[in-house]
Amino acid sequence: MSDLSIENEIDLNFMRALLREAGEISLGQRGQMTASVKADHSPVTEVDHQVEDFLIERISSRYPAHQILSEESGLHHARATYVWVIDPIDGTRAFASGLPIWGTSIGILREGIPVAGGLYLPVSNEIYWGTRQAAFYNDQRLAPVKTVDLDSSLVFLGVPSNFHLHFKISYPRIRSLGSTAAHQAYVATGAAVGSLTRNTSLWDIAGMLPLFAAVGIEINCLSGAPFQPADALLDGSIPKTLLAAHPSVMEILRRQIIED
Repeated sequence: MSDLSIENEIDLNFMRALLREAGEISLGQRGQMTASVKADHSPVTEVDHQVEDFLIERISSRYPAHQILSEESGLHHARATYVWVIDPIDGTRAFASGLPIWGTSIGILREGIPVAGGLYLPVSNEIYWGTRQAAFYNDQRLAPVKTVDLDSSLVFLGVPSNFHLHFKISYPRIRSLGSTAAHQAYVATGAAVGSLTRNTSLWDIAGMLPLFAAVGIEINCLSGAPFQPADALLDGSIPKTLLAAHPSVMEILRRQIIED
């Protein structure tokens, strides 16, 4: 599907504005909330729910025939060609702790294929957005990733905060910044050589999947098996470990990561 056909059916300016508005709602309430713990032991705040309600109401009003899959409340509306996968605050733990790397993520899938999406990081006022054909950082188009220097002292592999409990690795530079979606964005820009996720959910990564396609980043199971986003549309669950990286270094990184 071309950018033109996507833009005929999805207003990307609406999506961008929605990301920014949702992020600003969260930003305005930093330090004014308490976090509770969900059944999966992850934190949630009232702001998560407030932003989710805002996103669902706005998307439903604009696209009533579309389905919505959200982190806190699951599926909304009947099965549809388009599914909006939303994460009101990706990086809730960082948000509730007063740390800066967290944001709102939206991914749009058409018949199970990620076609548009974005991530807004309010503290740094950065927005990553685009389609399968063109990815942008703010208003600057991102060039396809051509080469990856694994030996550069500036790049890193983004990993979960509990990485040390489940993996062994020989790659020397790893970081856990608090937001899976931000890790993915940094892979798209070339700041990170890869992003590893374990027991994640579709809403954590859906916003960046179309941008990966635009800049030439792959995302597969760590085992080497392909990853199909459509398989996670029922409840958002992705039980398999995923690795996102440029094809030129995917196998090299895989060989350096051992899952216990």
